[in-house]
Amino acid sequence: MGHKFVMVGGGSTQSPGILEVLRQRSEELDLTDLVLYDIDEERVSLLGQYTKMYYAETGSSVNVSYTTDIDEAFIGADYLFMQIRPGLNRQRAIDEKICIQNGVVGQETCGLGGFSFAMRVIPAVMEIIRKVKELCPDAWILNYTNPEAILSEAIYREFPEAKVLCICDMPISIEGAIAKYFNKDLRDLTFKYFGMNHFGWWTNVYDEKGHDLLPQLREDVLSGKIDTLLQSNEETKSDQYWIDTYKQMISLFKRFPDYFPNCYLQYYLTPDEMLEHDDINFTRGDYVQQGREKRIYEECRRVIAAGTAKDSSLHAGVHGNYIVDIAYAIIHNTRERFTVNKKNHGAISNFDPEAVVEVPAYVGSMGAETINIGNIPTFQKGLMEMQKAYEKKTVDAALTGSYQTALEAVMLNKTIPNYTIGKKVLDELYEANKDYWPVLK
Repeated sequence: MGHKFVMVGGGSTQSPGILEVLRQRSEELDLTDLVLYDIDEERVSLLGQYTKMYYAETGSSVNVSYTTDIDEAFIGADYLFMQIRPGLNRQRAIDEKICIQNGVVGQETCGLGGFSFAMRVIPAVMEIIRKVKELCPDAWILNYTNPEAILSEAIYREFPEAKVLCICDMPISIEGAIAKYFNKDLRDLTFKYFGMNHFGWWTNVYDEKGHDLLPQLREDVLSGKIDTLLQSNEETKSDQYWIDTYKQMISLFKRFPDYFPNCYLQYYLTPDEMLEHDDINFTRGDYVQQGREKRIYEECRRVIAAGTAKDSSLHAGVHGNYIVDIAYAIIHNTRERFTVNKKNHGAISNFDPEAVVEVPAYVGSMGAETINIGNIPTFQKGLMEMQKAYEKKTVDAALTGSYQTALEAVMLNKTIPNYTIGKKVLDELYEANKDYWPVLK
């Protein structure tokens, strides 16, 4: 008996990288059936037809199908990879512009861009997990959907028994860049990390002899020897946004040199500097729509029209490998170490035990077993407390539809300077997202 994998949000432009890794590693995953499921008929049929052709012509024996019927997709599923985006990048760009216009960060997971995305995505994901419980209760859900920090808080609260792992490829991408800097194989290094998704810090980087490399990195940064890290991720290497991000991450480390920061902390600690880079007429959402999105769907159309994918190829990068590595660890009970989002339950001993945190864990057939971090310092803990309160309030707002709760969530977000701006941005986002958010009363 082989495994049935379902791509939930199979029409996403993030799917191709994962589809390529699944094709390359189908035997070790015992993958026999692959379903692309999406509510967007046009997108899922474009990527579905392409994938069917591409798999067949590369000699894959995996049975590929695509559908907009959730029952058909989920019945008999063993693994679901979830990355959905209600409102698509179109809504993302609208949110970004509303935020930037009001002088606050517009990023899609941080600040009120993340809040708006969460309000769109939480109801949709709750519906999907209810369906999983009904149709394939033993299936594992590996979630890549953003904003992961808030969404994981909602998922683990509402479905404490569900087999779900919320993951993000950002930590491993940064770890890859650190490994590259030291000319080391990523697998030979052990990273100690704590925080919440898009809101965390590395405390140590141990090499194969147990020697901590972080002091060396700190020294090289403080002495001005390096001002950026080279990315290990092929897809983003030539993307100016990511080039700037990796530079800003080193600049942040220089200013707060105790621990090495996750790059997304730039939106909370240096929001003014981030806004200087923003172009209200062409935001990140616009860039993705006119770049990756256009490229991928045009290529699907070209291949479908030609009737062959022989002269086409998909690229396997960090994003695809990370989620497949975790599925592999579950299937083969490897108990390999990954950074995941789970309820704290004492991993960070001086932080809310019921809060979802992002920490290293051993992953095997029973899921993820978190690694103890111990106490964390006041500065990081203080930032996390406020951010966690914001995340919890956002989940409350999405589940109850309370306007007052939404406003309180907004005021807890560090990117919002005062009530006047917070309320204005909230009201404008609500107006622009009427088709997607719960009704607020």
